[in-house]
Amino acid sequence: MEENRVSSIMGWFRQRFGKQINELDQSKPCTCSQKCSSGNSNCTSSCSVRSSPSSSKSSSSAKPSASEQLLPSVLFSSFRSARRYDVCLCHSEKDIDLAQSLASFLEEPSKGLRCYLQERDCPLGGAVSTELLQAVRDSHCWVLLVTPDFLKDEWCLYQMHQALSEGPMSQRIIPAVINMPRSELPLELRFVFTVDLNRNKEFGYTQVYSTVLHYLKDMCEKEKPSNASQSDS
Repeated sequence: MEENRVSSIMGWFRQRFGKQINELDQSKPCTCSQKCSSGNSNCTSSCSVRSSPSSSKSSSSAKPSASEQLLPSVLFSSFRSARRYDVCLCHSEKDIDLAQSLASFLEEPSKGLRCYLQERDCPLGGAVSTELLQAVRDSHCWVLLVTPDFLKDEWCLYQMHQALSEGPMSQRIIPAVINMPRSELPLELRFVFTVDLNRNKEFGYTQVYSTVLHYLKDMCEKEKPSNASQSDS
């Protein structure tokens, strides 16, 4: 009789408190990424699944784009970043289409050069002579689009002489000749290697790109011994 009484009391406790626990489990909000109904028996198992630290880390870390992985390492050097532009395009106003075509080629994501175009990058209201001189000083290399109109333009000749004074006898000056024979080059440029755009523009553009990269790589190599000597001292 006593045993039946104890069993009855224990059954009441199990029924009473077991019901409260079930109610609490059902009222607890689901933390899984998918919406679960309160009657779904699989909700508990799905809520217990968590993304691994490695998967969350890989998703949060930004991967470099394919174009950035293909760029030469010299384009990420401190020497290159010391100047605002890699190339200053010096051209006549009548040759604007040619200049834009070359700039688009050099600034492609797979090449990644920074070009100065006067009509695009020159601030409004500035003195022409001052802005052109500043563009020359802010650039690693200077591409002179030498055409018959270039030779007639006083500002083009001004910029050419500024470039010659900044870097005489250097790889920084790149005359690109088109619509005229190379024999008609100004005397100041006849001792400089020139790119001939008369035959094949695409090949000439590639030559310009290779020349700029070669200059940047050469200067970075020369900069390494000086940095090493400074660190030793």
